Amino acid sequence: MIIVATVDLSTEFEPQVLKAYTKNEAVMKITIKGLDPSRTFWCECDINVKPPLTLAHDKELGLGRTRIGIIKPNGTIQKPIRLYTSPNNFPDEYPISIVAYVYDEDGAIAERLEFSKGIRCEG
Repeated sequence: MIIVATVDLSTEFEPQVLKAYTKNEAVMKITIKGLDPSRTFWCECDINVKPPLTLAHDKELGLGRTRIGIIKPNGTIQKPIRLYTSPNNFPDEYPISIVAYVYDEDGAIAERLEFSKGIRCEG
């Protein structure tokens, strides 16, 4: 049995760099591309951030789950995720962990991807 990757996951940030010592808001775009020419998949992601990053604008929220949606054969889907910072952010690179769950037509997990990315904060 040969196991082939079913999807490709990538991220990009807008803006690409946060400003230190101020509240920030950024958008992380999660892009998932289906690599199978004949199968449709459903995808959702767990997102894990640590302070001073948060997933909520008014409180600390370090873990969230988002439904990405249906990935058609050889299709691409993108989902924006808002990230916020508190004003006590310092120049550093802040890690973000993403775990993507890809389900097949039967509802079984076809693939589980772990992905780490960081967003820079500069003074």
